[in-house]
Amino acid sequence: MSLASVAAPRKVLAPVRAFFRLPKALVAAVIVLFPFALMAVIPSLIAPYSPYTTVGIPLSGPSGSNWLGTDEIGRDVLSRVIFSAQSDVVISLAATAIAFIVGSLIGVFLGYRGGWVDTAGTRVVDVALAFPAIVLALFLIAIFGHGELVEIVAIAAVMMPSMARFARGTSLLLRNRAYIESSEILRASRAYVIRRHLVPNALRSLLVAASVLGASAVLISAALSYLGLGVTPPTPSWGTMLYNAFQNVFQAPIYGVAPGVCITVLAYGYMLLGRGLGELQGRTGRQERAFRTSVTRV
Repeated sequence: MSLASVAAPRKVLAPVRAFFRLPKALVAAVIVLFPFALMAVIPSLIAPYSPYTTVGIPLSGPSGSNWLGTDEIGRDVLSRVIFSAQSDVVISLAATAIAFIVGSLIGVFLGYRGGWVDTAGTRVVDVALAFPAIVLALFLIAIFGHGELVEIVAIAAVMMPSMARFARGTSLLLRNRAYIESSEILRASRAYVIRRHLVPNALRSLLVAASVLGASAVLISAALSYLGLGVTPPTPSWGTMLYNAFQNVFQAPIYGVAPGVCITVLAYGYMLLGRGLGELQGRTGRQERAFRTSVTRV
């Protein structure tokens, strides 16, 4: 047996081994979220039927042709669950990204700036936090109407104050560190200090907070769809399916199980992802500090 034939399997398995050397939470998050990514990107290749086509008797139970039964119109429940990921996953990711980026920048700036700017900004954030999340989202949707874009902006606006408050607290803990004071002594601009020092060092904590935002975005999106203010029918959505399942709970008792499981597992996957990214960022930081220490000793 040649050396090349022995080395080839090792090269193939190297990425797999590297993947499983990542933090356990990150590995678990990838495993949990990967099916949802497939459902969101290529649902037509996974779903057995179109989500809009009647394929059987309404509210029939599971069978060989319809694994999860049919809905109140006779559409395949499994196909609609799969296609729902196109809207629910995209909405949760987009809303979380907007709330994370904007809220983190606002909070880090307020914590570092201090003074009357911090006081005024914090009071505005506190006022926004005083409103119940669902009520505020309903208010925004009632003003601007339905649609995925409006729902994304509404959910992001609801979660942004929480992210800003958390980022401000993290910034307050970091702004008196020696490397911040050194940059200020060297007359570095506020933008440079925030970009070069505050954001990178606060990233681990912010990622964990973002995971909570992602889970909240899934739940808020499902709640809005359940109330009829989310994705416009007949576009499938897990929240809409839960509402329809509740209306027909005695005729089809397992109708709402799959949408509920998807909402729960997706929210849990986001939390695992934030925890894993935080552990990975902390591991990278420890390796960098160990390398700098070894270089200094040499």
